[in-house]
Parts: sequence; C-alpha cells; structure tokens
Amino acid sequence: MLFSQLAVECQKIINSYQDYQVSVAIIDGEQSFLYKENQLFRAASTIKIPILLASYLNLNDRLDTVATIPEELIVEGAGVIPFITGKLPFTYRNLMELMIIVSDNTASNALLHSNSMHHVNHLMQKIGCKGSKIERYFMDESAVQNGFDNYTTAKDMILMLQQIGEPGGVLNDSQRSDALRILENQQFEDMLPAYTFDEEIRYYHKTGGLTGVDHDVAIINYRQKKLYVAVLTQGWNDGFTGKKCIAEIGKVIVDYLKE
Repeated sequence: MLFSQLAVECQKIINSYQDYQVSVAIIDGEQSFLYKENQLFRAASTIKIPILLASYLNLNDRLDTVATIPEELIVEGAGVIPFITGKLPFTYRNLMELMIIVSDNTASNALLHSNSMHHVNHLMQKIGCKGSKIERYFMDESAVQNGFDNYTTAKDMILMLQQIGEPGGVLNDSQRSDALRILENQQFEDMLPAYTFDEEIRYYHKTGGLTGVDHDVAIINYRQKKLYVAVLTQGWNDGFTGKKCIAEIGKVIVDYLKE
C-alpha cells in the first residue's frame, strides 16, 4: 500500500464518523496525512507525555530517589496508587512509569506538582506546541466546572513524540531510550494496536479518555519503518465507538506497514 492509499483509507474512515470530531496526523518521513491537525481537543491523559518530557529535564538528578506525593493530590480514576495498602517508597522514575503504563492519575499529579504547570507549559511552547496547555490537575472536577482544563492538538502531539523518537531534541539519547521503554509498556491496547498481535510491530504510545473523549498517540515501528501517529476524537455518546474509530485507523496503518 502506498502512503497515498493510506491517506485515502484514513479519510474514508473519518468520513464515516462525520457526526463526531476527529483529528488525525500521520507522519512517515517526508510524507504526511493531516486532518484538522490544529483543532483543539480536551487532552485527557495524552497530556501526560509533556509531563514525562519535563520530568527527565527537571528531575533528572533525582529520578531514582524517593518521591514526594502530596496527600491532597492522591486521586482515583485511572491507576493503582490510591488502592495500594501501606505507603510504598515510589521513586520519581516509578511515578513516570505508573503515569504512562497504567495512566496513574496520582503519579501524574505528583509529577506535575514537582515540575510545576508553568514549567510543563513552557516546555511545550519551547518545542513549538501552539495549542497545548495544562490548566488543572487530574481528576480536579471543580477546576473543570470553573472553566479550566487541559488541551492539545494532533500536531502538537506529533511534536512531543518526535522529542522522544528523534535525536537532537530536548532529551539526550539515554533519556529518549528510557522514555521509549516506558511508552512501549503501555497497558491499554484497545485503540491503535487493537487489530494486530504482530510482535514485529512495536507501539510506543499513550492513550487518553474522558466521557465522550478517546485518543491514542504513538510512535509505531515495523522493521525499517517508523510512523508518528496522533488520533484525537471527541463527541461520542458511548464508551466504545471512539475506540472503534481509532482502531480502524490503526488497522489501515498496519496494512500500510506490512504491504
């Protein structure tokens, strides 16, 4: 399958969900498919990627020291920390792993607090993100009711992933390798990777979901090929149609990679 065919098939899928909001960015070297890539979406847990980037930069000298988790930032939702008995001595690196691998909201809040919203937002601006912004902690519903939220775009997500997938960005090679390790261990596989069990296709990705919102953003490697993919969706009336839309795009990507 040529990249032009991939673009045609992705557009067909997007058109079949025209009653909803879908944004797609797929980059393969110099080739790209972009659809509403600058549209602003509620970021959900995809905004944990810039927190990961910031943690390597701001906490680098203490990643393997015991982390501080403020009591007021311990929240439920995704993750495991609030449900573990006793107080385990998590390191900052452990929090980074939990934030991505099981999308732990408490770990994310602790890291956001340690980095500060200002520094994470400044980092996103530094790497060229024009629409992304963090305005609240995770699971802070009162902030949402007062008009504060976290936002991103498909284009911005690609820029963030490229900081991990390409040399010469804000992370050094060791940090990029560690970030890829963490992203590859992502436990939520029901969107972009849903239609393949091929172990040669490697996904380094982060999902995100809220009521009516489903996202998946990824670096996808297959042999000598590497794609950057961001699929953001919102406006769903149930908990599975958005995931299905993203999975269908993921299947077309698999077909493109393997043909």
